Amino acid sequence: MKKNVFIVLMLMLCMLSLGLAETAQIEELPITTEYRWFVNQYRNVRTVKVSYYDNVYANNHGTYGLTPFAASVPSEYFVKDQNGVLAVAPIVNDITDAMRIRLFGADIGETALLYGQYCERIRGKKGKIGFSGIHEGIDFVSFKGLPIHTIMDGEVTRAGDRNGTVGVYNEEYDVTLLYLHCQKICVKRGMKVKAGDIIAQEGGKGIYAGYENNVSYARAGIRHVHTSHYTHVEMRYGRHTSSNKYRNTKLESDCPYPVMQKVLGVTPSGREPVTEAAVLEAERLRMEAEAAARAEAAAAAAAAAAAMATPVVTPEPTPEILIVDQLPGAPAQGYGFDPTSSPSPTPVPAAVSQPVVENTLPPTSL
Repeated sequence: MKKNVFIVLMLMLCMLSLGLAETAQIEELPITTEYRWFVNQYRNVRTVKVSYYDNVYANNHGTYGLTPFAASVPSEYFVKDQNGVLAVAPIVNDITDAMRIRLFGADIGETALLYGQYCERIRGKKGKIGFSGIHEGIDFVSFKGLPIHTIMDGEVTRAGDRNGTVGVYNEEYDVTLLYLHCQKICVKRGMKVKAGDIIAQEGGKGIYAGYENNVSYARAGIRHVHTSHYTHVEMRYGRHTSSNKYRNTKLESDCPYPVMQKVLGVTPSGREPVTEAAVLEAERLRMEAEAAARAEAAAAAAAAAAAMATPVVTPEPTPEILIVDQLPGAPAQGYGFDPTSSPSPTPVPAAVSQPVVENTLPPTSL
C-alpha cells in the first residue's frame, strides 16, 4: 500500500515538474536589451535603452516582416515556428478580429498594427535611421468616413481634441478605451453609450503627413492618398480623458487582450499562426508552381514551333473505283448490277412429251 502511494506521489511530482517546465518554456522567450535609435515626429534622434522581443513576424500597415515588440507584452501572445522565429499567437488575431468587427459594425477593414509593436523605421535629420516609437494600442484601418462604434459600454470622458480622441470609461472593468484620429464626433462628454453605438467617423485627424507608413491596402480595397486614415484604439486601466504620449519610447498603456477577450467572449478559433516559415514555404510552393507552368508553356510553344517547321506531306489521292455494269459481249440487260433495271424472269423449260408404252399382252401361241 505504501509503495503504491509512493509511486502515485512520484508520478504527481513528475507531472507537476513537466507542467512547470512547459510554463517556464512559454515565459522564457528571448529578450534583447540594448540602446536603439528613436526618431520622433520632428525627425529628432535620441538613443534609448529598451528591452524587446526581437524579430517577431507580424503585420505593419499592410506589410508582413520581422519587427520588435516591447518586452512588457505578455509572452503568451507569441509563438515560435519550426525555425525558432517568433510570431503573433493566433489568439491575438482572434481578439483583434472581434474588436475590428465591433468597431466597424461589420467584418470589414484590417488590423494594421498591434499593441507593443515597434513602428516603422524612419530617417532622422542627420541621416540616422531609428524607430518612430512603440505602439500604445491597436490600429484598425478601413474607409474614411466609415461610422465608428463603441466596443464596450461606458461614459464618454473625452469628445474630441487635436488628435480626434474619444474616450469611453467602463466602470465594470475599470478601463478606459480611447479612440484616436476620429472625425465628425457625434457624442459629448458625460454621455452614456452602449456597445455598438456610433460615436464618430473614421478619419486621419492628428496623423502627420508623410510620417505614418502610408501604403495601399489592396486586399481590403482601401486606397490611401496624402495621409492614412485609420482608428487607433488603446486601453488604460482607470478613468482617463486622454491617451498616452503619441508613439513614446516606453510602453505606458495597458495590454488590452485579456479584457477584450472577456468582454467580447472570444474563444480560440484554432487557426494557424502566420509565421515566417509558413509564408516562406507558401512562397516556395508558389514559385515552384509558376516555374512548372512556365516550363509547360515553353514545351507547348516548342512543340507548336516544331510542328510548323516540319513540311506537310499531302497523300496521293486514291483512284476512284468504277463499277462496270456492261461488259463486252454481255447481254443487253447486263448481269443484274443496274439498280434501275428489274430482274428478268427465269424462263421455264417446256415439258417434253414421252411416248406412252401401250400396255398390251404378248401374243399367245395357238
